[in-house]
Amino acid sequence: MCINENTDLKVLNLLNILTCKYSFFKLRQTESQNINIDLEQNYLLSLNDKISMSDTCLLIGLNPRYEGYSLNLRLRSRFLKGNFKVIQIGSLINLTFSTINISSNTRILRSLVEGNNLFCQEFINSSNPILISNAEIFKRKDYFGLASMLNFLIKAIDLFSQSNTQSRLDILHPSLNGVGFANFNSLKVIKDKDLRSAPGIYFLHNSFATSNIKKLLNLKLLKIFRKKNFFSSTFTKNKSILITQSSNFDTKLVTQLKKGFNFSNHLHLPNTVFFETSGNYMNTEGNVNKTIKIIKPLGQTKDD
Repeated sequence: MCINENTDLKVLNLLNILTCKYSFFKLRQTESQNINIDLEQNYLLSLNDKISMSDTCLLIGLNPRYEGYSLNLRLRSRFLKGNFKVIQIGSLINLTFSTINISSNTRILRSLVEGNNLFCQEFINSSNPILISNAEIFKRKDYFGLASMLNFLIKAIDLFSQSNTQSRLDILHPSLNGVGFANFNSLKVIKDKDLRSAPGIYFLHNSFATSNIKKLLNLKLLKIFRKKNFFSSTFTKNKSILITQSSNFDTKLVTQLKKGFNFSNHLHLPNTVFFETSGNYMNTEGNVNKTIKIIKPLGQTKDD
């Protein structure tokens, strides 16, 4: 059973109970996440009054206008009050207020840590600077090297800047239940072994459209996984079934998946859209929010 970050808290708990009761059910996630959940401050956005007390903000690979409109409004409100600089490392984007873009390359972090960048003076003369990044950095292959550079940068800022409080990296989760999914459990990422050995695969919320599943599918079509024991006798005897549950249906990807991994049967369960279902989600600040359906579902669609 393959799930992703859009699964609400109630469904996550039900799946957990199901896997505890029946050991043959295995839960997998679509993409790997290197999130350290020992401390909440490692993966939460807890700014509180820090924005009003700060005069400098560093955005690392983040587009708050698209990924977190609430954060963008708070930054804009603080900018309009004056004496507030927003520095960006990432793509050149319009956040509806003036920003300073210094690079789109992560190598700029190295020069900031070493103190060889002109913008180091901005942090030395700043008061309570804020560092905000995106949860997508947890999915990068070079995350551990990137995380150590950010830790060195935070230590340097605490050492030299005019800060009253200790700085830290705040994380914005653009997905609806990213924090709740991170708190749920440390799930293994789905691999080609799961796709070829399991008697059935259940994809919840169209998870097969993610980059990891597409990569596995492309490698299979290129015959990278072609081995002598790939189509074992057990695998050919057991009729594999593919189950998809989502509000949309990608015919092309499902056809490629069935053909590539030899799924003999396919069942699609039509799902309600966001406005047709109720659920509980944990937002990027760690607060549990409840959504209530405002539209009655039509046809045979069901909620999670």
